[in-house]
Amino acid sequence: MSRKRTHDSDKEMDSGSEDSSRQDSEAEAESDAEGEKEIVDVDFEFFDPKPIDFHSMKRMLMGSFGDDAEDFNLSGLVDLILSQNTIGSTVKFEGDDDPYAFLTVLNMYVHKDKEPIQQIKDYLLKKAEKRGAASKLSEIFNGQGHVGLLFSERVVNMPPQVVAPMLKMLVEELEWAVADGEPYEFEHYVLLAPMYRETEAVDDDEGGAKKRTGPTIDAYAHAEDEFIEEFACAKFDY
Repeated sequence: MSRKRTHDSDKEMDSGSEDSSRQDSEAEAESDAEGEKEIVDVDFEFFDPKPIDFHSMKRMLMGSFGDDAEDFNLSGLVDLILSQNTIGSTVKFEGDDDPYAFLTVLNMYVHKDKEPIQQIKDYLLKKAEKRGAASKLSEIFNGQGHVGLLFSERVVNMPPQVVAPMLKMLVEELEWAVADGEPYEFEHYVLLAPMYRETEAVDDDEGGAKKRTGPTIDAYAHAEDEFIEEFACAKFDY
């Protein structure tokens, strides 16, 4: 199965309005400049995962796992993703071979003996134990239903609008796969959602420089994860 779809995204770079009441020529020139809008048309194309995507996908996964990336066999993980090239999508700019985003899912039960899946499972259980969530996560991993490990990765500044069509295509692909008797009927999905955590700066009582001792502010790196969180039966952060 091959697929190629296009999604247009318009981005306004500058906006402003001309003040026609100004008589000063310099002011009018500045107003004219502010009134101009530069529209950049970007054509995104959607593809099935291909071997040529290996290095770009690995780089995106490294960014997602952050400082812990060295603890995983990411090359083996990308190989697993590419081995099921009818499931998932990559996003590329028109005429560019490198993907800038991808979305896919791996069956953790089918690949339970593969090193990358074992590493991720053990890693999550250890993190969950520190947060008191190991019991629920272990129940999900060891249950009778199959568990899908979701990967939704993209480069910084990639517009989140590309996620909706990828999710729609993934749902369709999973339905087709299940209809063909393939093991893609999942009881649960596991998603690693990167977050930013900042501490608000507050004034020092002694009148010195501000210190970051205020309440923390959490924000998802991927805006869509905030909505996915509403449907989670279990969650923890680390």
